[in-house]
Amino acid sequence: PCGVSHWFTLAKIGQALVRRGHAITVVVPEDIAEKRQTERPDFKFETFRDQGTHALVQEIDGNLHSNQDSETSVYQYANHGINLSKVITKHCDLLLGDVDLMSRLKAAQYSLVIFDPCIPIGAILAAHMGNRVHSIATLRVDHYFLETKATGIPLPLSYVPFWPFDFTDNMTFSQRVQNVVFATLLPMLGRWVASNTYDGLVRKYVSDKDTVQSVVSNTDLWLYQTDHVLDFPGPSMPNMVQIGGLHVDEVSPLPKELEAIVQSAGDDGVIVVSLGTIVKTMSSEKTQIFATAFARLRQKVVWRYTGEKPVGLGNNTMLMEWLPQNDLLGHPKTRAFITHAGINGVYEALHHGVPMVCLPLFFDQPGNAARVVARGLGVKLDLSAITTDQLYEAVTHVLTNNSYRETAARLSRLHRDQPQSPMERAVWWIEHVIKHGGLTHLRARAVELPRYQYYLLDVAAFLLAVCTGVLATVWCSCSLVCRKISCKTEGKLKSQ
Repeated sequence: PCGVSHWFTLAKIGQALVRRGHAITVVVPEDIAEKRQTERPDFKFETFRDQGTHALVQEIDGNLHSNQDSETSVYQYANHGINLSKVITKHCDLLLGDVDLMSRLKAAQYSLVIFDPCIPIGAILAAHMGNRVHSIATLRVDHYFLETKATGIPLPLSYVPFWPFDFTDNMTFSQRVQNVVFATLLPMLGRWVASNTYDGLVRKYVSDKDTVQSVVSNTDLWLYQTDHVLDFPGPSMPNMVQIGGLHVDEVSPLPKELEAIVQSAGDDGVIVVSLGTIVKTMSSEKTQIFATAFARLRQKVVWRYTGEKPVGLGNNTMLMEWLPQNDLLGHPKTRAFITHAGINGVYEALHHGVPMVCLPLFFDQPGNAARVVARGLGVKLDLSAITTDQLYEAVTHVLTNNSYRETAARLSRLHRDQPQSPMERAVWWIEHVIKHGGLTHLRARAVELPRYQYYLLDVAAFLLAVCTGVLATVWCSCSLVCRKISCKTEGKLKSQ
């Protein structure tokens, strides 16, 4: 029961696999099965009764992210995680406890489970189905921080920014202090929440010896929505594959009405505005700020928006409940993209070479916006404190400063210049796992090492003991020699 953007990525991968001749089955609650079936008629859907837990998860998530007038506090996130974990546990228990569903899944003899570790039920399901079923995770980040231990990847905190922060790889001393403190404490909290949420399910449906960490660590391949062009360089492992931008399709013609509006913009062009699928409405004060700022622009504005018509809306602004975002960003008349810095939209803008004005809200969005700014692709604003003048000036700055469009065009060429598209690369690796089974030769031994071995604490203790022994021996020897010399000197003095 993750957000729509998570399903969007999984569905894109599934559709590509269907085109390759694979049979794809999606496990969903009954209440959304019909909608998903309509969206993806090529998939087979298996359902279970979730007793309203899926809808409750969406409601709790929506309550956390519904207010854009103030930043979400650490306490709010912690309270949200505790409330959510109880619902998720029940949701997953209803899925795994559906005897008829599990019997059908086991009888079908699937080769692979693909899952998003935002809720790692897929890893538990793969383990429950038996050793012959392999698993692949697709993700941008893991808010439980299980993947760090599951992949064994080292993370030098001197230049690898902690993903919830808007830091770059060139951090100040203060930022490095924060990076070390929070990158140490928050993963401990995340794994504790994961343990409380899923360990009981693992013991019930897999084995008493396993935990959610050990089950997730058995994942054969990790498909990361990252990219060398956008993201900062850092360590990687052989079973970690970059697929950033895999959802970006070829540009299709716009609907006639929308195309007419875009063409009417003339040389001034169009600005696309979308704050994602989670934040569907804003306060009337906030929408008025946006509407007034847009009305001052020469460009046409296509704004994805749900709610009452904002006060001060200009004739140059068109409101749409849904818009073909990728097709608009790929249109030659599009001049800028105002976004919440969700990773799907950021990669679409990167692919098509469109500068951005970022208004990050939560989760990985501040980090995504920091990468956009660091790469020279756009600017960042604080949505909670934004004013009409700030928004207008930021958009005007991006439109009139040619460096943003030139940088966006250059990075777009770099992003596109690959031997395989991100989707082709993802499909190749998925079929590689199906063909050869578990890729144990790509798994780092660090995953299996106890903490004291991984950090070489036993070696450090041994070397310290040796050094201490050597120093103690030298000290004792020197003391003995000094005492003997002293005794001889005293004997000579007495004899004289």
